[in-house]
Parts: sequence; C-alpha cells; structure tokens
Amino acid sequence: MKQGQLIKTSNVLKADATIKFLLNRPKLEMVGLGLIYGKPGLGKTTYANRMAFSNGYIYIRLEATTTPKSFAVQLLTSLYRRYHLGEYIPVGTANNLFKACLQVLEDHEDTIIVIDEIDYAFRLPQLLGAIRDIVDETLTVVILVGMQNAKDKLNMINEYYFDRCNSFCEFSSLTKSDIKAIATQVMEVKVSPEMVEIIYHQCAGNLRKAIKIMHMLETAILKQPDLPLSQINFRAVL
Repeated sequence: MKQGQLIKTSNVLKADATIKFLLNRPKLEMVGLGLIYGKPGLGKTTYANRMAFSNGYIYIRLEATTTPKSFAVQLLTSLYRRYHLGEYIPVGTANNLFKACLQVLEDHEDTIIVIDEIDYAFRLPQLLGAIRDIVDETLTVVILVGMQNAKDKLNMINEYYFDRCNSFCEFSSLTKSDIKAIATQVMEVKVSPEMVEIIYHQCAGNLRKAIKIMHMLETAILKQPDLPLSQINFRAVL
C-alpha cells in the first residue's frame, strides 16, 4: 500500500474549508480559533498531522501527562525550529516560557498551530487559558482537534471560551465515495466495484478499519490473484 497520502475525502474537504475560513477571516475582528472533532477512527489525527507537515504548520499533540509548562516548552521549541531562531533550550517558569511564545507569535503573525488531543486540556484550566490567550493576544490561527464530545465539553467548561471558536468541523463516517477514492489512491492492485462494496460494509464508516481491510485485500490478491473475495475472513482485522 502507498503510505503518507492525504486523500481529499469529504471530511478532509470540510476541514480544509474550516482552516481556509480562519485564514481569510477579518483578523482584527475575529480570533483564529477553530475546532475539528469527531468519533475515534475517522482520521482526525492523520489529517491534522499530515496537513500540518505539508503546510509547515506547528503540530502539537497533547498527552495525559501534559502540563501547562510542558506545553509551553513544546510550543516554544517548535517555534524556534520553525522560524530558525537558533538552538535554544527553554528554561524558566511556565509563565515566562509562555510569554516568550507570545513574543515569537507576535513577530510571526501568519503562524498556524494545530493542537491534537485537546481533550487532555479540559482538566487543566491554565492550559486552556494559555491557548485562549494565544488567539486573543496574537493573530495566530489555532486549530484544536478532539473527540466527538469535545464541542459539548468546551461549551460546558467555559461558555466564553466556546464563543471564541469561530469555526467548527465534525468528522463524519466515511461515505462509499470516500472509500473508493482512498482505495484507488493507496492500494497497489486494481480496485473493483465489488472491493469498494466489501470495504464499505465491513468498515462501517471507520477509516482505521477501512485501511486494515484494504491492506488485507491487497495482500490476499497479490498472493492468490484468483481467490474469490467472498472467501476472505475479515474478522481477523476487525
């Protein structure tokens, strides 16, 4: 299978439109904060990572152990690398490190930051506040990426914060057209309508499952070109 592809599925097109909206907003009137959210396995992290890498955006993935200070360290380190500001080992208090981040962002108004697994920040008011300060005090665009209930949680935690989000994008289950587009571009065997139907019904709209099924199909076909697709047992990968 071909790897590293970012296929223009319906979810990707919606997410691209979300980012485009924030980039073209009236910057002095609207902050650049957006949220991409949806159920697990729909490709949110894959999209966020590959989109950020291909466009030179800052990509930060939060973890269960992330603290306001570790976030500031990671962000400042990423900014120094992105803008070739020299070798720098961030030291100091969380507040001072964050102020240094704001200074770099003020000097680079076109910065776009993608923060994945934003759900981990919902238990850390200081971290959420730091992210809010970035969009309030600079012209930076910040794209948050979270789970299916991220939008509701954000609203429950802080209505003011929720109102700062100027664009929302919910990832939905894959359509049959999405499956066909992905299979055609990543599989190294000819994709038949029968294969598309099998993948679509077996994956139940889940991208992660769809990729596993495509890999299994491709492997089976390459080993036994005449093997009927109906004889392949997909339970091994689902």
